Amino acid sequence: MATTQKAFMGTAPGEGTATMGGQRDAAESLIKTVDESTKGTTGVSLFHILTLGSIGASIALFVAGRQQAGIFVGLWPPTFQALKSVVDKNAKRG
Repeated sequence: MATTQKAFMGTAPGEGTATMGGQRDAAESLIKTVDESTKGTTGVSLFHILTLGSIGASIALFVAGRQQAGIFVGLWPPTFQALKSVVDKNAKRG
């Protein structure tokens, strides 16, 4: 593999995948554990709480006259739902 391409991609295929996979698995398992703990305590997923909270915060900021901040916070709910989708998908797979 060319040095330029290797530098751009970070590592060649097969190099360093155990470390990256281990870090990714640790982060995913932490998020999954926190989500399950929240579900057990409140009966609602952490991601749903974050989604509803950011929608409420967005509305509050917008009404309070901070429109740009309200729009910024209003962009967060799809991200929380995407994270929930990833966690759920990986939970079914693993």
